Amino acid sequence: MESIVDDSLNEFCNEILGLEVKKAKSLGKNFYVASIPIYENKQETNWFFFFKRDTLNEIAKILLFEDNLSEDDINDLLKEVSNQVIGLAKVKLEENYQNNAYKLGTPEFLGKISSPFPIELEKSLLYKINNRTFLVAKEKNQQERVT
Repeated sequence: MESIVDDSLNEFCNEILGLEVKKAKSLGKNFYVASIPIYENKQETNWFFFFKRDTLNEIAKILLFEDNLSEDDINDLLKEVSNQVIGLAKVKLEENYQNNAYKLGTPEFLGKISSPFPIELEKSLLYKINNRTFLVAKEKNQQERVT
């Protein structure tokens, strides 16, 4: 699933935002965070999106034609970015694994946090666009849940 999320994030950044996404090597400290679950045969996997305000401002310039975001704008934008990326991943998973059932959950804004993160992460994908870093990560040790 990680490679499909990586592909989906690249597609979102390149095709929708028109921004080149690159792998990053270092991560800062203060982030706004949203999470979104995807279900594969009733197995829940939560993905977290960690973005700094300046990175969200870059995205907002393209999607909203503004870059002075209020806290409510950050909430909405970050949930929309996570929904778009994991939504693309869901479509790709359905195409590649037609025998599995996939369902997308509702994104949730978790507010502002600092690293080290209070969430145990299994897989982290660190990126940058316009020299602004962000992280997409999968939560560790998910249990099967009925949807």
